[in-house]
Amino acid sequence: MAITTTDIVTQFGSYYTKGQNNASRLFAKLTAPSETLAIAGIRHLTTDETVYEAANVAQTEVIQAYQHGFTAKGNTTFTPNVIPLHKMKVDLQFAPDAIEDNWLGFLAGDSQQLKEWPIVRYILEELVAGKIAEDRELNMVYKGVRVAPTTGTASTAASAMNGFKAIIRAAANASYPIHSVAGIGALTNADIFDQIEAFEDAIPGYLKSRRMVIFVAPEMATAYFRKLRALGYYDVASASGLSMKVDQTNHEIVGVPSMSGTTDIWATTPENILHIVKRSDEAGNFDIQADKRDVNVLGHWYEGVGFENNDLVYASAVSTVADAAANSNNPE
Repeated sequence: MAITTTDIVTQFGSYYTKGQNNASRLFAKLTAPSETLAIAGIRHLTTDETVYEAANVAQTEVIQAYQHGFTAKGNTTFTPNVIPLHKMKVDLQFAPDAIEDNWLGFLAGDSQQLKEWPIVRYILEELVAGKIAEDRELNMVYKGVRVAPTTGTASTAASAMNGFKAIIRAAANASYPIHSVAGIGALTNADIFDQIEAFEDAIPGYLKSRRMVIFVAPEMATAYFRKLRALGYYDVASASGLSMKVDQTNHEIVGVPSMSGTTDIWATTPENILHIVKRSDEAGNFDIQADKRDVNVLGHWYEGVGFENNDLVYASAVSTVADAAANSNNPE
């Protein structure tokens, strides 16, 4: 990482004069927050381990008609449920004095300890913290696929951990699988209403009253709402009276940025989703080190996501296929 001031110097000159320039005139690019993991009900857990181990328990039918003789019936099955936590990091290096002799000089400091200059705090608190949240949301929490790094080469955020797409894909073929819903196909703007109703039909009746979130891309959620509005089936005063809940259920359609550009659909109860970190979420805790006239920033932590119980997860069949052609960025 480097601090680039080329355009600042071109526009304002290679000198600093104290004036009206201050932090209030720095306008950072908007970043995406961690919306997916912020959904109410999702469980955020802390562990001392680098892997979360649990077991799913299933009991078969036990009631039978009475007869005097003893007729044993019923099986109990314990299935292991393992959610790995992946180690990831942030490594930054920059030269704070790159801003001292130009318009940005107000972010310089008087200390000989460059790591104490305001520019360091500004970069970490105002820029890096938001970028970590955006990387997690747009690249990791759904689309991430863990890939071991190449020695000496910085990897992409998307390769730092397995997101829900990879987890759903693997769980569709596990010994204790999720529910793969056939016949839905890739979501399209034209058919989104019928596709979601068909998807909902695959979820059993005893779950209709339980709160479930149906996850789709934001553009697909918008398409559903527009289709709902256009169909005119509902006696409401305005579009504000329409609901993103599927009729006769407690299941809500939510478009999350983590799924942007996909045509996937999956659903579960919020409390079935686990977001796990080791000890505490250290994503914002950094070790700031001076290295001659550079500043090094080091941060690392363990993080993972998964499901408490695969039996509560439903996904369209195309959502469980790796790199499906139907899962394109053009859901027309």
